Amino acid sequence: MTTQLKSSDYDCIDEVPLHRVRGNQLGILISVIAAFITQELWILFLPLAVQLISRTYGVKYNLFVRLLSPLFPKSTVTESRELLRFNQLLAILFLTLALVGYAIGSIVFSSIFLGFLAAAVILALFGYCPGCFMYFQWKQFLARRRTS
Repeated sequence: MTTQLKSSDYDCIDEVPLHRVRGNQLGILISVIAAFITQELWILFLPLAVQLISRTYGVKYNLFVRLLSPLFPKSTVTESRELLRFNQLLAILFLTLALVGYAIGSIVFSSIFLGFLAAAVILALFGYCPGCFMYFQWKQFLARRRTS
């Protein structure tokens, strides 16, 4: 007897619909703005936890996608899962460095990385993805290194 797996609306094998990507970006942005306005940087543990869980278990466990993607119109346009994982890694890095800066008492260090993250997310919400550009440059660097 074989059991057939049911495909969930949140299953994304190779491509992720743009409205889900935007939901995740909006969740990060709201968290960063809330942390900056209140100067309570512990708020950043929420997007960090969401990104780590999503990176480990998939987009179906991303709280921001579940809550905020319905705010955007359903999109047939998709983004590459590989590219999104790279961008997610950058978000995790920026959030971690901001929290480390906060933990060691360097608000300037923390604010710099929060600024990087906020700028990247705002640009991505408006259609330009700095992480995608960095990913492309990284792939070009690796390709040139292999051929030389």
